[in-house]
Amino acid sequence: MIDAAERKEPMGEDVSLGGLETTVGFLLRLAQVAVFKDLLAGLKPFDLRVTDLSVLLVIEATPGLQQRAIGEVLRIQRPNLVTIIDQLEARGLVRRGSVPGDRRAYALSLTTEGEALLQKAKVAHDQHGRKVLDALGDFETERMLAALRRIAAL
Repeated sequence: MIDAAERKEPMGEDVSLGGLETTVGFLLRLAQVAVFKDLLAGLKPFDLRVTDLSVLLVIEATPGLQQRAIGEVLRIQRPNLVTIIDQLEARGLVRRGSVPGDRRAYALSLTTEGEALLQKAKVAHDQHGRKVLDALGDFETERMLAALRRIAAL
């Protein structure tokens, strides 16, 4: 087996991006990776992933919401959301309740443990958000958020 040093492949700055560095999708992806890396580090003490936090925040904001609605608003495919909810429920953070008139659906709410963990995780999330937005300044932040909302609506 030949390792990278023996192959003498270009590394880092020697690699041309072939124009990718001027494309919106590529730059958004790089920005997402940087933002998520920082956020994941902030959430690590709570053993939460970014998606877990998103689900918990939506449940907190709208107790009794059905799984289907959470999947739609967060754009999480049904099988993936079921796995996420199963894991959060197994950790004692979320509870599934019945939906009157629909035996197949579940209404979700946070447990006391879920509420307590989420409050701590929100502090880390807020610190992360301030760090990212401080890098832009107030005017650029509003413009960037508006632009991202327009792109997300495509």
